[in-house]
Amino acid sequence: MSGVYLMSRKWSLADRFTIADGAGAPQFEVQGRFGFTKRLSFRDASGAEVAVIARGAFSSRYEIQAAGGSTTVRPRGVFGQRFEIDSPAGQMEARGNFSGRNYTVVRGSMAVATVSQQRTLRDRFAIEVADGEDAVLMLAVILVIETIRATRRAAASGG
Repeated sequence: MSGVYLMSRKWSLADRFTIADGAGAPQFEVQGRFGFTKRLSFRDASGAEVAVIARGAFSSRYEIQAAGGSTTVRPRGVFGQRFEIDSPAGQMEARGNFSGRNYTVVRGSMAVATVSQQRTLRDRFAIEVADGEDAVLMLAVILVIETIRATRRAAASGG
């Protein structure tokens, strides 16, 4: 299920938010909050849980359970300049301009998802998932990267 998906950067303030397709129609709902539950539930339009994101206490690793497999995302580099992703679909890496929300998730030399900042009133960003890739997994990976970044920003600002 490839395509373009839109996510608001304000998602971290809510216990529930939607991820829309490129036309703005809701496709997924994410429920939970890492601050309280240490778990996020990804649900499709029918309400069925299609993925779970969890983080262990005192760990920088996040686990994604999706499509019958387990994927791990963890920051690497001095300031989290890249992210390593271990999944049943193979080793991946996210790299690029994370602060500007212009980065790519690659497997080998092939881009499997691309994130780009959209300049709109709601300040959202787009995730383009490559043909043949699992959109739920790619969206969950991007959500983990954005969660790690938000946590670091909050810690740096003392909040």
